[in-house]
Amino acid sequence: MILDMHTHLPAEDSPAWRSWRQENVLAAMDAGGVHRAVVMTLDGFFRDTRRANDIVARACAGSGGRLIPFGTVDPHQGGAADELRRCARELGCRAIKLHPWLQGFSPLDAAMDPVAEAAAETGLPLVFHDGTPPYSSPLQIAALAERFPALSVVLAHGGLFDLWRDAAAAVLRHPNVHVTLCGTAPLGIFRQLLALTGTARVSIGTDSGYGDPDLARHRLAVHRLLLDELDESAAAAVGHRNAERLLGLD
Repeated sequence: MILDMHTHLPAEDSPAWRSWRQENVLAAMDAGGVHRAVVMTLDGFFRDTRRANDIVARACAGSGGRLIPFGTVDPHQGGAADELRRCARELGCRAIKLHPWLQGFSPLDAAMDPVAEAAAETGLPLVFHDGTPPYSSPLQIAALAERFPALSVVLAHGGLFDLWRDAAAAVLRHPNVHVTLCGTAPLGIFRQLLALTGTARVSIGTDSGYGDPDLARHRLAVHRLLLDELDESAAAAVGHRNAERLLGLD
């Protein structure tokens, strides 16, 4: 089984949004051998986060648990911690996705403190876009994880192409840092990252819903090649079990 730890709803002003149907998404997952998929917003990084969170929750409802909602908050907006708690307690979100580069904040900002405290309180991991300077380097995010050891932090792209070594270092230094292999890095870099970190806190994602659908299918094919190189236990861990454990799923 595969749990795709990184997919998005298309932006509302895009043709893909107008044609989005849950049944089509589930059929595409079946065709690709994906059992479950996380669903995150795109619009919420630019527009009303509360509305975006409601839309993600509705999009996932009725999927039999196969579509897993993630919320978002803007640390610089008043009430961000309360919105995080609403995501956890009312919307059934399993994590919070933050995009420092697009949302215009640093993981080191003081405004992150109440958000991190609320995430630790509710048990929701914070999933960060990473690999894009100046605000989204893996080690900046790891510094937040160090300050809040009860918080689970996920590097959503494994440092992308240039900062994957920093992502590996963050996982090795901090037991509450996890990494998702998702982005521009080729198979060879994924192999090297796994050789450094081991498989216990690694998951996979496609970024489906953002960009060309062929790119997401290509990333899934790369992940399958990687899983085929691992022994059965490690492949299951990276393919779905680590993500299920992190998100508190059966």
